[in-house]
Amino acid sequence: MIEQVYDVSKIAPVVMSMFDDVSEDNTKESCVDFDLNKNIWLSCDNYKAIFQIQAFNRTALDIHCYVKKEHRSRSKEFGLLALRWIKEHAPSMYSKVITQVPSIYPHVKKYVKSLGFEHEGTYKKAFTKNNQVWDFWLFGLNREDIK
Repeated sequence: MIEQVYDVSKIAPVVMSMFDDVSEDNTKESCVDFDLNKNIWLSCDNYKAIFQIQAFNRTALDIHCYVKKEHRSRSKEFGLLALRWIKEHAPSMYSKVITQVPSIYPHVKKYVKSLGFEHEGTYKKAFTKNNQVWDFWLFGLNREDIK
């Protein structure tokens, strides 16, 4: 149900379907980085969701999810699959998983908390959307706490 994927032609449509939702104002689509050498891409249930994972540093992995709108009712299921994949497959030096949520999206905050992430900080006024500047909430999850 979850697998690492390498086909940008299948990854891109899922990611780009959410581009307007997740990008800052005036971001060009060409800024999206589908680099298969620095990112791990996971597909859930045949591209109903895509997870992008990359090293933040030598201790933490940074994860971002892209779930097609018609499959959002399965977001938690997909998120838990991705986290379990990390727990089982990522090198042991990565003891933490992190993610960031713009404060314009409180429903995403609720989602990442349902996966076990804890709010660990805030970047003040670090995200621009709809001509307004928003905070970025920072979340973390210790690998040993992945469900």
